[in-house]
Amino acid sequence: MFYDIIVVGGGVAGVAAAVQAGRAGLKVALIEKTALLGGLASSGLINVFLPICDGNGTQVSFGICEEMLRRSLKYGPGEIPPGWRGERNAEERKRFISVFSPASLVLSLDEMLEEANVTVYLDTLVCDVRLEQNQISGIAVENESGRFEIGASQFIDCSGSAVLGRKLDMPLITGENYLSLWALELVNGKLEMNYGAVYGNGALTNKFCDEALDEAGISKSYLAETKQFGTSGKQVSEYLLKTRAYLRGYYRYMYKNNLADRETLFPVKLPIMPQYRKIYAIKAATMMSDNQDWTYIDDSVGLVADWRRAGLVWEIPYGSLYSNSGPDNLLFAGRCMGAGGDAWEVMRVIPSAVVTGQAAGLAAVLSLRDKISPRKLSCKKLQKELNSLQIPLHFNQLGISKPCQKKNPMQ
Repeated sequence: MFYDIIVVGGGVAGVAAAVQAGRAGLKVALIEKTALLGGLASSGLINVFLPICDGNGTQVSFGICEEMLRRSLKYGPGEIPPGWRGERNAEERKRFISVFSPASLVLSLDEMLEEANVTVYLDTLVCDVRLEQNQISGIAVENESGRFEIGASQFIDCSGSAVLGRKLDMPLITGENYLSLWALELVNGKLEMNYGAVYGNGALTNKFCDEALDEAGISKSYLAETKQFGTSGKQVSEYLLKTRAYLRGYYRYMYKNNLADRETLFPVKLPIMPQYRKIYAIKAATMMSDNQDWTYIDDSVGLVADWRRAGLVWEIPYGSLYSNSGPDNLLFAGRCMGAGGDAWEVMRVIPSAVVTGQAAGLAAVLSLRDKISPRKLSCKKLQKELNSLQIPLHFNQLGISKPCQKKNPMQ
């Protein structure tokens, strides 16, 4: 089977890329190794579509990013804070954000791909890559039908772990991860998300007391300091088992001290993928790095807000979506695009993944039409197409500037 574009990875970046390409009328396939679309947002239970506004009343991310945020609430509960436009220096949950049901998101992503006529291969693993004359001609995949090859003219790696880049021995960087666990549990008859003992950035949640962690044979300092990379099968298995072990310790502590029992407090859903935020990122033509918020980027393909604090906005360079080495017909988006250091923290979340996914999908479409490598694609042409989709690419298009004050107070 041959397609115009193949997207590897069915997380939110991959869905955005595939939907954008499918809406352009091309023959598109999306390959996902699990049974569910959405990646960390669904299988990983990270059910917060982080802010797409700057925290001072200005929306900065648009297009499929806004569409997906709104559609995440179509088949389940949740709401966008109605007063987000009036907030200043707003805390995370008062910004343009949605907390959604992971299962509801999956239904909406299924629907978006169906509407865009994208062929979806679920429960399908990428096993190998065929390279001919510095172009990927096909990938070997395996599912219940066995192992077979599918080909395309353009490929986009949205796997979160740069699976195509790794199989091609392309230059990559790795990132540190903490033993973070999100699990859906029932608390006195009400569904709640248990955020574990540490967040994805290593900060303590204070959900578990010292005694509960002692029950699991670990400590807060151990969780705050222990880092893993997730770059080997052994590390992945250890990560999953250790995070579930300290959740067991928490429940044992609660039951033993009569703070709850197995009828009033118990897990309902555990993640079916390791909740690594950073695994591999491509060494891109342009690497995003620390302190690039409020930096004008000539080849910007989108804007994202810093989810950790209000008032910081980043422009995303097109050069961060491809490498100067490796195949001519390969783009990257989502968590494995070209970002390191603090920039990786900003770019590893849902809004950034969707923004880069849509940009990569459109770049693949234009490259295919012009019969050129994405590396040689005119960024001005890409930017013009993104603007035609009502996607602003620079701060001045929104009338904002550091420290995120609107130039026109009546706007």
